[in-house]
Amino acid sequence: MSSYADRADDIARAIQLLRQHGMTVSFPMQTADGEIIFSVGKEFTLTADQILELLERGELHAEGVRRSVEVQALATMPFRRRYQ
Repeated sequence: MSSYADRADDIARAIQLLRQHGMTVSFPMQTADGEIIFSVGKEFTLTADQILELLERGELHAEGVRRSVEVQALATMPFRRRYQ
């Protein structure tokens, strides 16, 4: 995906949409490896790329965020642990 600077307007629009849906969104933070992340709601952390993907899929709302985080968690969970 494009760099954060190239997509800043899209990210700002996506953040505004999340807030219109009643979700709290933090100011952007940068990880040690340079990735831009946001705290969304009380329990989620999303990257700028994840937020843009949700925007592009039309899933930029509380349920879409929750599903995205759950799918990501399952994808990173070790195979053996997932199916015990």
